[in-house]
Amino acid sequence: MTFNVDLTGYDFIDFGASEGGSIDFAKSLLGGRNGLGIDKDPAKVERMQQLGYHCIKADVTDLDLPRQSVRFVVMSHFLEHLPNLEVVRRTVENAAKIASDFLFIHGPCFDADEYLASQGLKFYWSDWLGHRCHLTSTQLMNILDSLALREYVVMGVVPIVDSEDPCIHPASSPGNQHDYTPGRHPPKPSLTFDRPVYKEVLCLVALRPLPNWRVLAQARGRAERIGGTCRHSWPGWRSLWRLACRRLRQT
Repeated sequence: MTFNVDLTGYDFIDFGASEGGSIDFAKSLLGGRNGLGIDKDPAKVERMQQLGYHCIKADVTDLDLPRQSVRFVVMSHFLEHLPNLEVVRRTVENAAKIASDFLFIHGPCFDADEYLASQGLKFYWSDWLGHRCHLTSTQLMNILDSLALREYVVMGVVPIVDSEDPCIHPASSPGNQHDYTPGRHPPKPSLTFDRPVYKEVLCLVALRPLPNWRVLAQARGRAERIGGTCRHSWPGWRSLWRLACRRLRQT
C-alpha cells in the first residue's frame, strides 16, 4: 500500500524498530544522522515516541515509499520474525528500492541448526515461537541474487567453539528459553565444534560504490566472511575460524 509519510530530514529507516536500539546503533556506527523507525506494534511505537525517537506504525512488508528516499535501511533482528521466505524477499526488495546507498541486515544465526541437532544440541533462539522464519545465510544470498543485488557480503559474528556457550541448549530443553543454566535445564553433551558456528549473521548490501565498505561490514565487531559477491578482498573463513578457536581457548 502507499503510505503517506514525509521523509524530509531522514537519512535512514529502521525496519521493525522495536525499542530504538538499532537507531542508536545506526547513528553511532553506520554514519546515520536522523532515523525513522517503523514498527507495526502500536505499543512499541508509543514507547519509542515516549523515549524521543521518531517512529510510525506501519507494516514494512506492505509499504510503498518513494525510490531512494533515504541513504540506507536497517533490518536488525527483524527478518526472522516474518512468516516465510517470500515475505522476507518482498521486504528486502522494498528496502532496496527505498535506499540509495546500502542495506544493513543483522540477526540471529540459523546456519548451524542441522549440525547442532545432529549433536543433540540447539540454539535457544531457534526454538522461539516468535522466530517463524529460520533464515539461513544461503537463503538470504539466494534472495539477494534473485533481486539482482550484485554487491554484498555475508559475515558470521561471534564464533562459538564448543557446547559450553550458554546460548547452546540440549535438544531436550523446552522452547522459548534464554541462556542455558545447569540444574534448570537438562544436561547437554560437552563437545568442541568441528565446523564454524556463529551467534549472529551480518549482511551488508551495497547499492552504489561505498568507500567505507569495510568499516560498515565490521560495525558489529570482528566478523568473518561466510559468502557474498562483493569485489572487495576478505580473508577466508577457514583461516579466521582457526584463529578464533585458538584465541577463545586461550581465554
